[in-house]
Amino acid sequence: MTQSVEEPATLRVGLLQTAPVFGAVEENLARIAELRDRVGPVDLAVTPELSVTGYGFTSPTETDLFTSDDPRLAALVSAGVAVGFAEKNPSGLPWNSYLLADPRTGTRHLQRKLQPVSYAPWNEHLSFQPGAELRTAGFGAARIATAICNDMWHPVIPWLAAQGGAEVLIVPVASVEGSDPDRIRRTWEVILEHAAVLLQCYVVFANRCGTDGGARFWGGSRVLGPDGSVLVSLGDEPGAAVAELDMTALRRLRAEVPLLAESRTEFLAGAFATNLGSEREQLRV
Repeated sequence: MTQSVEEPATLRVGLLQTAPVFGAVEENLARIAELRDRVGPVDLAVTPELSVTGYGFTSPTETDLFTSDDPRLAALVSAGVAVGFAEKNPSGLPWNSYLLADPRTGTRHLQRKLQPVSYAPWNEHLSFQPGAELRTAGFGAARIATAICNDMWHPVIPWLAAQGGAEVLIVPVASVEGSDPDRIRRTWEVILEHAAVLLQCYVVFANRCGTDGGARFWGGSRVLGPDGSVLVSLGDEPGAAVAELDMTALRRLRAEVPLLAESRTEFLAGAFATNLGSEREQLRV
């Protein structure tokens, strides 16, 4: 009897680390296109948070708002480039959104930032409406989810993405150096490695570089494997890199060490309700 051989499955990902300028939409789009040309054939090319709009620590103008089907984004999105932008919201503040599409199937994956930063100097809650849904989507040989920057600082979000079947976490970021650059970089290293290892997934971290709104962004974009190792990385200047993700090996790992499958999800709702009720009771005392 002939033993069946598992069909290899890979996802080839390009990292496009850009230095967008707030409000310079056409120039930002052109720079993304230039880097996309540099990486050659990939299934998906990933850019940072607000890679189209720029990050100005203030609300974008009406002319710099996009819809998910905006023709200005069409050429990049149809070529498999994931882009971050300020999405027009008919009922109020725009969303901080991230869009990618599979050019082979037409599948579109739009994620809105769930946790806008509510403290200085970002104060994103004054400029952006929080998203209300965490989505996963099939993309090529993998199932993916997007966690935008601060969403990764809330561990339940990447955990829920993995529980929803995500094998690859796309993490577009606009992280500044701040007063302690080493601490910021180290914190992100811990967050990314923690997610990769405990959620048994690939993590594609795309941070921007350059200066915008008076702040310096440190880049350091990278791809991590499910063992926490760094497969490729970039420095603090605009650049591009490519990583090939072995989905067959990832699925074998999840089958052999079923961390996600053994999660006791059935008790979470009750535990949350119990803890919340306890906190409220303490406040009355």
